[in-house]
Amino acid sequence: MKKARCRVLLSAALAALTVLCAAFAASASVRAAASTVLQTPDPAEELRVTVIDYGDTGWGDGAMIESGGECLLMDTYMPQCDEALMGYLRDHGYKKFAIYLSHYHADHFGNVRRIMWSDDFEVTHLYLPEDWYMTATDNDYAEDLNWLAYMGEEMRDAALEMDIPVTYLKGGDSFYVGDALVEVLYGPSYEHPDHDPSYINNNSLVTRVTGGGIRFLTCGDIESEVESAVLEAGIDVSADLFKLNHHGGESSNTDAFLAAVDPSFAYADYNGDSPETFGADWSSSAVTRMMRTANVHSVRYNGSITYRARDGVITVRAERNVKPLVQVYRSGGRGGAVMTYQMYNSAQEPLVTDKMKRAAAAAASDSIFVPRVYR
Repeated sequence: MKKARCRVLLSAALAALTVLCAAFAASASVRAAASTVLQTPDPAEELRVTVIDYGDTGWGDGAMIESGGECLLMDTYMPQCDEALMGYLRDHGYKKFAIYLSHYHADHFGNVRRIMWSDDFEVTHLYLPEDWYMTATDNDYAEDLNWLAYMGEEMRDAALEMDIPVTYLKGGDSFYVGDALVEVLYGPSYEHPDHDPSYINNNSLVTRVTGGGIRFLTCGDIESEVESAVLEAGIDVSADLFKLNHHGGESSNTDAFLAAVDPSFAYADYNGDSPETFGADWSSSAVTRMMRTANVHSVRYNGSITYRARDGVITVRAERNVKPLVQVYRSGGRGGAVMTYQMYNSAQEPLVTDKMKRAAAAAASDSIFVPRVYR
């Protein structure tokens, strides 16, 4: 009788253990499957975009993306900007980050190897555009193109020697920086028989960063031909924050593209500006057109600029030539946000409409929009 009872108890225990193991395995399988699926970032998580002032010795693009404790440096200016860029990173405690390059021009990749070789920084990943187009033809630009292709190989080889993972990006690829989703919407896919500087510009990655309830669009140096191709492909480029294409130049930033992006904030990296001047001739038309509908900053005129987004609310601070309050607006995270508090770049004041001024005055009395001070 006791043996029979023991056999019953043992069978029950084994059955329970089998069920428990099956449940655990199923749970583990679900977790493993979930880990491979891209999820939409939580809009409550914070996204920070810091555009770094590159000083008066060069030009280019360079911005630090921060989310969920991780960082991504998007482009690295030209080599002459090394002290300004690397000094800013050191002074502000950026020690560990990934690097993303929009395209293979020296004013975008100029300091990648120096950063990788520096003992002050740890580069965790290198994201490069696909480089199929980096081939020379028999024209006046062939020597330059060969040199740029060589530099791209040097960056890759240096990363591999240092065991830094390298990922080549194309349209449709995506990855995360903390809680922020980085999506390559287009490129590189531009082909032209004359492989001149515009050829490389037009193979820039068109990339959107989503986090904090907002969208940030950065397209490297694409020009009007690729802007048109992107729109014709039906790609949604709407964004709340926008880096003007090709440093704000007139070869880019068509009315149709700016209208499709419809940002509330935009900025330009152009060396023609200075701490004393804004809206250089080369970029003045595109910048002026953008300033009629968005709050536009210039890195050289305004210094380093930090945009912080959380739950669809953006605050922005700049080092110089701005009004003393912090700018805030609310966004649905899909671009074309509704401005609820307008504080503008001081150079923009002549273009600010009466409607924008009334909105600013009304919002200033709202206790929700108390100026915030960050690092």
